[in-house]
Amino acid sequence: MKTGFLLLLAVAGCASYKTYNQTTTGRVVFRGGIYQKDSWDNSLKFKRMSWYHGMTLYYDALFWKADPASPFSQWFSPSEKEFFTKCDSLLVTAGYSADPAKISHVNFREQMKLNGYDDVVLNTFASYLKSHPSASDWRLQNYKIMGYCKRSPTRLETKNLAINFPSFQHLEIEL
Repeated sequence: MKTGFLLLLAVAGCASYKTYNQTTTGRVVFRGGIYQKDSWDNSLKFKRMSWYHGMTLYYDALFWKADPASPFSQWFSPSEKEFFTKCDSLLVTAGYSADPAKISHVNFREQMKLNGYDDVVLNTFASYLKSHPSASDWRLQNYKIMGYCKRSPTRLETKNLAINFPSFQHLEIEL
């Protein structure tokens, strides 16, 4: 009798777990890199925000505050490197949308605009990132790689990036 009750309680707990929205934050690290004849052991550290409905991932976003002094900046094309001089802050993002009807890349771009960022195309950097040996571990072929430029002065003078999708908890990360 006791075992049956515990089993019923566990099943009911799992069933209710799948019926609510949740958010998480974390990190994703890519170790080492290569550009032409140069190689390095530095790590490319992305901050991560994820939105789930129960166990189903709706949207996943990775953020790297690009640094011109980083060896990974060699992956930017000459025209992409111009953003370092035009932007107060340049973010590289990798976004995955499991179901655009729920949370889409357009929804994400709108949230970035609310934070004072305009989207920019980073095709060359994206091709290097997607070719990194760790990219297959994270299935980056399914992610959209974009840049976001915060021009100064901006009306939002904060170090934090806030994303708020409907029916989900407000998420914030420090850049």
